[in-house]
Amino acid sequence: MAQWYYSDEERNRHGPLDAAAMVALHERGELGPDTLVWRDGLDQWRPWRELAAELIAAPGFAPLDDPEQAEQASAGRTAAAVAAAQAEAEARRSPANAGLAAAADTGLPGDATAQAAAATAAGTSAIATSVAPTTDAPGADSPYAAPRAAVAENSQVVLGQPVTAAGFWRRLAAYLIDSTLVGTLYYAVATVLFIGVFMVGIAGDSGRWLEGGATLSAVVTAISTLSYVLISACYYAGMESSSMQATLGKLAVGIKVVDADGARLGRGRALARWAASIASWLTLGVGFLMAAFTERKRGLHDLLARTQVVDRWAYTARPELQRDELGVVTWVVLVLGGLIWLGVIGFIVGALVFGLR
Repeated sequence: MAQWYYSDEERNRHGPLDAAAMVALHERGELGPDTLVWRDGLDQWRPWRELAAELIAAPGFAPLDDPEQAEQASAGRTAAAVAAAQAEAEARRSPANAGLAAAADTGLPGDATAQAAAATAAGTSAIATSVAPTTDAPGADSPYAAPRAAVAENSQVVLGQPVTAAGFWRRLAAYLIDSTLVGTLYYAVATVLFIGVFMVGIAGDSGRWLEGGATLSAVVTAISTLSYVLISACYYAGMESSSMQATLGKLAVGIKVVDADGARLGRGRALARWAASIASWLTLGVGFLMAAFTERKRGLHDLLARTQVVDRWAYTARPELQRDELGVVTWVVLVLGGLIWLGVIGFIVGALVFGLR
């Protein structure tokens, strides 16, 4: 059975709810014609007036003049909701026999009944297949995206609104997270590869190839470099060109990567951005520091690849949710990173001091 959600006047999301609960809310007047709702199969939130007919034969948003008629209509809709609940319970017990009954009792349109008949032959619930998903964009939004509507809402590019660029510190916090993840994965993969190389070398030719230090050093260096390049490129280019438009570190601090027009990066553009980051490293990090003082907070690799890093709500229908200040996650990561670096520097200084004595 499809699960429903709705947004109240204070823009709070409620759900999941079944069909009977939605009908009951409608009867109590808690679901107005303009209330935003969402169910499985929709790509965006839509007004209740556009979807009510899926559950109620005659939604009747306008009040009836005759009170007796209004009472009769209310009783009829309540009976339909009860019948729908009973049909669903019967379907759970015997899916093969309850499909057509559920479609008939809930007052679904003729084409939906045909779909219910097909669902019966397949042994599935008629409620889940009785209504074909709609793809029309309602032009409405909700502050809380339902489980499957979030990606669709954030992936649509909305221009003409203020854009908050991701500052240097948020980008640094994201980098600390990402570099830790990539480094951990790299050392795990490299360790396995090194063990494999040594095992193969020992098994073949009695390990004589290990006697040459230059050969061993070249093999280790090649494996190490290739492993890191592949892991780093796949991670950054793959994540930043995905529907999330961000690495895990960027997701944690609430930022994303887009092109100059605010659109999602293609795989080629994302890979070019990763390759351009080499130029930022070759400048001894100055290319990354450029994000602290350039227009739109872009680093050297962003300028070369024509990309930008912005708040996760930039270029969406909810630009007011953007924030320029540092969040809790950013502060925690920066503080922990700073403490680790201070510890490393202190250890190096201490080793040098004791070494000179």
